Amino acid sequence: MRRFFALSAGLSALTILGFAQFSGEWVALVSIVPTIGLEKCTLTLKYAVDANWTISSISNFDETGLVDQSFGFLGAFGPISLTGGMSFNPTVTELVEVFYPEACDVQTEQVQLVAPAYKEAWTKAAFTLAGLDLGVEFHHWAYPYHLADIDEDGDLEYYWPCCPPQTQSYTLITFFAQLPPLGLKINLADCCAGLSFSDALFSLTDVPLCCGLTYDAELYFTKAGFGYFETALELSLCCGISIEVATRFTVDHKQVRVTPKWNGMGQACFIVYGDIVTGQGVLDITGLDIYGYKLRCDFSSCSYIELMTAFDVEKLEDLLNADIFEENEFEYWKIAFCGPGCCGSTMYSLSLAAFFQPEGSLFGLTRIQGDVSIPIMANFDLLLSLSTSLSGGTELAVGWNFRF
Repeated sequence: MRRFFALSAGLSALTILGFAQFSGEWVALVSIVPTIGLEKCTLTLKYAVDANWTISSISNFDETGLVDQSFGFLGAFGPISLTGGMSFNPTVTELVEVFYPEACDVQTEQVQLVAPAYKEAWTKAAFTLAGLDLGVEFHHWAYPYHLADIDEDGDLEYYWPCCPPQTQSYTLITFFAQLPPLGLKINLADCCAGLSFSDALFSLTDVPLCCGLTYDAELYFTKAGFGYFETALELSLCCGISIEVATRFTVDHKQVRVTPKWNGMGQACFIVYGDIVTGQGVLDITGLDIYGYKLRCDFSSCSYIELMTAFDVEKLEDLLNADIFEENEFEYWKIAFCGPGCCGSTMYSLSLAAFFQPEGSLFGLTRIQGDVSIPIMANFDLLLSLSTSLSGGTELAVGWNFRF
């Protein structure tokens, strides 16, 4: 812990010495209850080389010290904009699980990380002319740093797109073009065996039809063939009310999404998550398998009321790719609001969420989660996070967001 604060203080001192060109942000959250420890800490430094070019550094810490370090740049040559960066693993040497695609003979294996180590590098060039956006992006990963996730036990997992023994590196080159309403994205990939076609996405966005009806469509396919086709219709009714119906067809299933919208005194949004049940034919729809739904009403950019109910927690979380509920929980109610703080444009924000289970507690309530951000100065916000479980146990963390 002392090494962390010493490093942070040193970096802050360097920032102050070159304040004319330096800017940045320091965000930290420290656990107070039940134990004292650093939950997260991110230090961002930016250096303006001139009016067109900026270089940056992002350092992530936990209670063990520096765990991730990345550098980036942003600039332009006339009409061409350039962004890019590089990321490193400075200290993490734990044993991790690596997952491979279903087509591979090996599905998973354990890998011991070494440090310090290079993780990934990327660069992107974009060009705009008369409404046409063109660009190319190059991205390179060292094994196994492709897609990382944390499992239910808190262990680190990686998802590698290449089959063994092609596990040295992975390269992805993306070409994209957009001339509204048309869009195109093509990916070329290399698993240490030569560059080849990976996948492509064709899209139509906000195509006007008639009577206030607009149309969106996406066609996605890979080198293996058809991936999915999604179509969406949005109908504007009256009084700022509209409804969007989207259907996605894949090789083995269909999904439907219905989203009513209201742009009145706020925006109401109702989303149903599920899958269409079909018979022998593609259009032979026999039913709808609903995983859950979410109702949200936005009153401003950060003030809203939200309710989510899951009928199948596992399928809903898989669909959203998020860990939302714990143990037997299936529903939450959440309220959030914000407002002007004491320091001009700086806003305070507060969110409060209540989680529920079907039975076993008063009203089914299991825990309450609250997060608060309070501006103390124009460049300093106090952060508070509190989680209380009715079965026993309270977690309290205090932190800050310092901008310079």
